[in-house]
Amino acid sequence: MAGITVRTFRELLKRKLVKGIGLIALLGVAASMVIFFAIPPGAPIQQTETQGLKQPVVKVGDLVVTESDLQRFINAQTQGNPPTEYGALLQLRYQVAQSIADALAFTLELEKQGYRAAPREIEAAKEEFIKSQLDLVRQQLLPEGKGDDRAFDKALKERGASLRQLRERLEAEVPDLQFRVFVTRDKFLKSLREKYNPTDEQVRLMFENVYPARIFVSVEKHRDQAETRIQQAHAALQSGKPFAEVVKQYSDDPNAIQEKGGRITGSGYYEIQEQLVSLFGAEVANRVMAFKPNQDFTEPIQDKEKKGYYIYAIAERTMELPPDFDEKKDQYRQAYINMRVNSEEQRVRNAAMQNFKPEFVDPLLAQFDTLSRMTSAQTPEQLKTFKQVNDALIPIVNASSPNVRLAQWMQIMVLQRLVQLHQEVKDQEGEKKYQEQLNAAMNRFFAEGGEDLSIRLMRAEKLIEQGKKKEALSDLEVASGLVYRPNDFPFLFGVAELYEKAGRKDLAQQARKRAQDMQIALQRQQEEQQKMLEKQLEEFRKQQEEERKKQEAAQRKQSPPNANAPQSGGASPPNANAPQQGK
Repeated sequence: MAGITVRTFRELLKRKLVKGIGLIALLGVAASMVIFFAIPPGAPIQQTETQGLKQPVVKVGDLVVTESDLQRFINAQTQGNPPTEYGALLQLRYQVAQSIADALAFTLELEKQGYRAAPREIEAAKEEFIKSQLDLVRQQLLPEGKGDDRAFDKALKERGASLRQLRERLEAEVPDLQFRVFVTRDKFLKSLREKYNPTDEQVRLMFENVYPARIFVSVEKHRDQAETRIQQAHAALQSGKPFAEVVKQYSDDPNAIQEKGGRITGSGYYEIQEQLVSLFGAEVANRVMAFKPNQDFTEPIQDKEKKGYYIYAIAERTMELPPDFDEKKDQYRQAYINMRVNSEEQRVRNAAMQNFKPEFVDPLLAQFDTLSRMTSAQTPEQLKTFKQVNDALIPIVNASSPNVRLAQWMQIMVLQRLVQLHQEVKDQEGEKKYQEQLNAAMNRFFAEGGEDLSIRLMRAEKLIEQGKKKEALSDLEVASGLVYRPNDFPFLFGVAELYEKAGRKDLAQQARKRAQDMQIALQRQQEEQQKMLEKQLEEFRKQQEEERKKQEAAQRKQSPPNANAPQSGGASPPNANAPQQGK
């Protein structure tokens, strides 16, 4: 069975088990309380206590997110049902922790810029949130969702709770940091929206495409002569030499750009402006964006990172104004404001990542972060990194902590990769060393109560290779019993393959047949879901059509029968040539 690789860790993160995680988004997640309380009268509510662990997980500036905070966010994200698979749970912990850290860094950067939330504003946001959640539960429990607090409290008591208990639970389950983030960002966005009041020309520029052209002289290539070379190119342009000829003579850009006379990929006006701002600053960018095509050019300018010298010009500008621009100008003005707000927000986020870089304090997540950030390194570099991670995991798996099983799972995956890497470099001694560690880690994992389908198959494969087929068959039997979800049918094919290797073709055939049946069942389920979706879309389309017809009928009733009939001077016969309303 395949072990863990660099790609595995990157793909693990790409799968996005946590969609849209962020402190802002999580404000609405506690609506799961509605589902929690949607139970028949008389059924007792199962109260679950949040683990009050104080161990730090991630640090951002002077703020520390504890294990308790992380647990509460995970419970909110998963509605109290986190994944049971170790790999998925480890990824979830990492993604939630990373999302919290990013949001806190953003908040600290905003506070640094003066957007600090007052305690009363934070408290008001928290109170508004709790009220909204109480109203959601109220709608579930009371007839037509209406009733005072006394009726609401009575309905809750029929389920073994009370209004006071529900309120206390909501207050306990949502970290106060969440409201600090929410209020701070809200103040920032409101200030941005008040800041922008675009003119018609600024809105119109959203639909202009700009194609810059440039001459680039590399400092790395020409070193001390780079500035002299760009000055020579500038002098040539001033003497009247065509821009394209100067490009061919002096520019260090790739041939594809030189052959186009220095012209680079064009884009929207504001996209090009942002690119120039990032390279040279706002003053230079605004000056370039005002250039006339093939007429103006800059003096020699150096980029912020001092990688080279440039001369910029504009090769072409094209305006593609939509035909309904004047009619829908207010909508386009709002689109301009949104564009500017998003751009400034992203700029602050980038600054936050530089000024308040998160630090994973939790040792397990720190090692997971190390592997997730590893790029497509060569085998020697991978060997070095995986060995370091394995060494760091040893004290973690030997410690007594609630997350020790996650650490054991991760160590097994890392050891499997180390075995593979030593096979690649044909280091038999290293392969044997880590194979022994891998076997010991897997045995310990199961002996201490761990369970994982992938590891079961991994150990069964190793046992078959060692000739221990009886022990392997025991693992395969357990693995087969763990497969019950239709999506897990590929594992059954893996079980069948290993049964074949263990000499049990009869069991392999049974496993393969069951896997095929599960695969067919999954396909049918997906087809039914597709049909249901198509049916819902068709019903929605019909509703829209009916609504459109009603609106047209209402408009015909409000419109006069003859739009061209005289408005005064007595009755007149209808004009047969006049167009009739509604046709």
